[in-house]
Amino acid sequence: MDLDGAVHLTEYGAPDARELMVCLHGLGGSALNFGLVGPLLAEDRRVLVPDLLGHGRSFATAPDASAVDAQLQMLDRLLTLETERPVTLVGHSMGAIVAILHVLRRPETVESLVLLDPPVPNVTRWSRDPRLTAKLAFLRLPGIAALVARQVARMSPQELVARQLADATPHADRIPATVLDATVEETMATRSDDGGRAAQRAQFRAILEVVALLARPEQWSRQLADVTTPTLWLHGADDPLSELEAASALASAHPGWTFRTRRGVGHLPHLEDPTWTARSITEWLDGRAQPPRVREPKSRPSPQGGGEG
Repeated sequence: MDLDGAVHLTEYGAPDARELMVCLHGLGGSALNFGLVGPLLAEDRRVLVPDLLGHGRSFATAPDASAVDAQLQMLDRLLTLETERPVTLVGHSMGAIVAILHVLRRPETVESLVLLDPPVPNVTRWSRDPRLTAKLAFLRLPGIAALVARQVARMSPQELVARQLADATPHADRIPATVLDATVEETMATRSDDGGRAAQRAQFRAILEVVALLARPEQWSRQLADVTTPTLWLHGADDPLSELEAASALASAHPGWTFRTRRGVGHLPHLEDPTWTARSITEWLDGRAQPPRVREPKSRPSPQGGGEG
């Protein structure tokens, strides 16, 4: 699809379904990440999963562009073209940050927000997180981006996918081999050309921007406080990238949100346990769609002396 540049989309469900759900994958991923849960979510709705810019088969942003702002512009244009009604927006990891920032900018376009293991700041009493601030300073050093690019180039697609999974979850064995094979095949097809190198640079910029955002936990918490959209947060209890303690602490500051965890799952709940993920989302959405139960009043005399139920 042309969204001021080529964006690859995967679609599930009936094209004319009344409800639209848009799912955003995480950093370094693609629409393939929703390949297991997408069909489960699409039983009574249309589900669209774009490859974020610089990921999968979507074009990369310009070298000097903000990676996160570019994703927001793409998402806004996608929603404008696809529907006039508010959607359910699902975001995983960095995709969750993009989803949150979109809701803050355009709340009228989102009816329900679902977060899957979003990155969270470390628990700290400082206004700036010391560890993330140090990490950001290191990543910004001259030559670090090129060094990372060379390290990635030396890895085979199989090694790269295995490394990404090892970093994301201690339960990679729960992910079907068909998903891994498809991811390796996609990596082989996209990493070797000029577009692949541009995508890698865009992804590195995204890392810098996400770390910079989370390095100021108080500021990020204030932004989250402005989210008024009904929100469901699903989090793997064994997530090594977004630790449960920090996630729980952040979620507890938003009593209106629904926060659920899953034991035996890491950073990829939609791949590690797609059935639980889909059921949690659909049950929450269905519960929100039900009108509140109104208690019938007790019978009392009417002014005319009759009774009313």
